This record gives sequence, structure tokens and C-alpha cells, in this order.
Amino acid sequence: MKDFNNMFRPRDWDSVKGQNHITNILKSQVINKKGLSNAYLFSGKSGVGKTTVARLFFMSLNCEKLDKYGNPCFKCLSCKNFKYDLIEINASNNRGIEDIRTLSKEIYYKSPVSKFKGILLDECHLLTSPAWNCLLKPLEDSPDNFVWLLCTTEINKVIKTIQTRCQTFKFTPIRWTDIFERVKEVAKALKIDIDEKTIWAIARNSNTNLREPLHLLEKYVNSDNVSEILSDEINIDFLDSIAKNDLTSIWKSLMSWRSKYSDIDTFISFLKYDVMTCLQMKMGLPLVDIAPYRQKTYQSIAGEIKEEVLLLYFEELLNIEEKLGGVFDYNSLFFNMLCKIKNKNSI
Repeated sequence: MKDFNNMFRPRDWDSVKGQNHITNILKSQVINKKGLSNAYLFSGKSGVGKTTVARLFFMSLNCEKLDKYGNPCFKCLSCKNFKYDLIEINASNNRGIEDIRTLSKEIYYKSPVSKFKGILLDECHLLTSPAWNCLLKPLEDSPDNFVWLLCTTEINKVIKTIQTRCQTFKFTPIRWTDIFERVKEVAKALKIDIDEKTIWAIARNSNTNLREPLHLLEKYVNSDNVSEILSDEINIDFLDSIAKNDLTSIWKSLMSWRSKYSDIDTFISFLKYDVMTCLQMKMGLPLVDIAPYRQKTYQSIAGEIKEEVLLLYFEELLNIEEKLGGVFDYNSLFFNMLCKIKNKNSI
């Protein structure tokens, strides 16, 4: 059975959300056949569209009936033989020098059905040092009809000599507004009865990628009760408690979240965003990525909290976020933050 992510993987450039700075360049290359490279390096966190864009780009390069927007037709011989012309390899299973030597032979010994043939190397940062060195010459000396597509979540582990041989594109975390629109599109296509407030809650729990919200939408369909999956209100309780200087309620917000979801990273990310939004309002800065139904709530609460208090919480939340990677005693980090704030407020 296909999950929602596979069912609704983008088949055209407009369906790729949040990466216009990349798709506009690639579309132009496909349409005009100018600026093309033998090697592309796509980097960014998981779920932001790297592999999807790599496949869409390669299919568009080969399509015989490309539309005026650079989208493949999915009907011509080239589109139908897409999987023959593009070899997809995951470096977690093929990371050694012999694997790269075997792949490199494909450049010369396998004839493509269409104009271009290529290799999509996913999680390429997992390659060994000898494998990277073995890849240097094939990247540089590939024939004009061959394309390397490298994808990674950790570009810092891709050696510089490889990076300089590729056109490099950095995928950004996807904004909640873009995620909201995508989830709304999928829900409409599947005729799922879901209100916009719930879609916003799903978007906020997405960890700024498009894979997670569609998994959450699947869970929602099965449970029909979003409160069993995620919460969008605990953080508003947190802000309200800041306004009242109620440290006990703030602590209870953390305990409530942990008992339901255990994902402290998401909790801290939410708090940071909510506090930052209130700060932006107080400073008169333009707001982006905000749920319409939450704007009045933010304005009401922000009016009750001093700017220096919000700034204090924001700084402490940033400190906690920096430490989350190597610490498992999250309660102590959060408790330490409340103690600091209590002491500073009493001075």
C-alpha cells in the first residue's frame, strides 16, 4: 500500500514547495538547455525535496514533450524509461571504492534509451575517503550526455574537491505556510474532512519538512482526532503563563507535552517561534509563516508581556536548543532556564 508521501510526490515544478530559489534555476536550464552541468549537489535536511527535485530534473531533461513550464509529460518513451536511464544508489549501502568503480563504468558501457543517462547518489556524505577520491575523475570527465546527481543531509562531510566540481544547491527548511498549502491540497484531493485550524496544527508539527506532515495527515485519517496526535495549544498556555509570570504553569506545560509526545525538540522549537513572533509584533516587524487564527491570540498576549521578558526567554530557549543534541536530561535544562529567569526577575 502506498503512503501519502509516495502518492503525492511532486510531478511538476509548481508542486515542489518552498524551494523556488532552486526550481527556477533548474527549470530555466531544462527549458533553454543552457547552464547545464555534469554534476549537481543537492544539500539540506531530510524531507525538503532533494531526491524529488533530482528525479524531476532528470526526467525533464529527457522528456520529448516538455511543456512550456519545463514539466515532463510522463507519457513519452523517455519518461516511461526514466528508471532505466537513471540509476539510483543509496551510499549507506554502496559506500566503498569498488562500488564507485562499478558505478563509473555505467558512464561508458550502458547506452541510454533517451538523450541523457545518469546516477542519483543519495546520502552521498556516507562515502569513504577512497570512494570520494575515486569519484573525482568521473565527475570531471563525464561525457556531455551523463549527469551525476548527489544528495546529502550533511554537506560538511562532502569533501571540498567534490563540491567545487558540482553545481551546488542548498535546500532550505520549508515554511509552515508552504506546508499548510501542501497538506490542504492533499486533503482536498483525497476528500478528507479536515478544518484549516487542524491543518495548521499539522504544519506546526512538521519539523519544517514535507514528509512528516503527510504522515501526520495519515494518522489523522485513522484516528479522526488530532489531539491524539499533536497539540497546538500547549504553547499558547506557555505564552499566557509568561504574561502572568506563572512559573508553575510553565513547568506544567513541559510536563504535559512530554507525557503526550516526548519530542522535546519540537516543543522547544514551538516555544522559540511563539516567543519570537511576540517579539516581532512588539518591534513592529513584518510577520511571516503565521497561522491566521493565531494572530489575534499572539497580539493579545504580546501586549501583556514586557519586551525584555520575552527577550530573556528567547535567549534561554536558544541556549537549550544548542544543548539538546548531547543532553538527555531535558527536564534539568528547562528547570535551569526557569531558575535563571526567576532570579533575574527578582533582582
